[in-house]
Amino acid sequence: MNNMTFEELWEREERQGLERRLRQEYPAWRRRRRARRVALASVAVLAGVALYDFHLPLSTRGYDAVACNRSGIADSHWVDVAAKTLRTTAR
Repeated sequence: MNNMTFEELWEREERQGLERRLRQEYPAWRRRRRARRVALASVAVLAGVALYDFHLPLSTRGYDAVACNRSGIADSHWVDVAAKTLRTTAR
């Protein structure tokens, strides 16, 4: 220690201060990081569910009734036409 210069002592104290600060702040940093990851994963899952639900064809969801003034055409045809129209206008 007698051979240390002022610069070496200064650097050692500065390094010890930084190490102490990092040790104190690390647990809080890990909690914030974990919270961000959980939030991001939750948003990704919710977005995936929303996109999956949005892209289901309307014909698989079922329908109460189809109103059309043209007889002889199956209700399922009109459901398919509406599904295609809604998909193309939603983009």
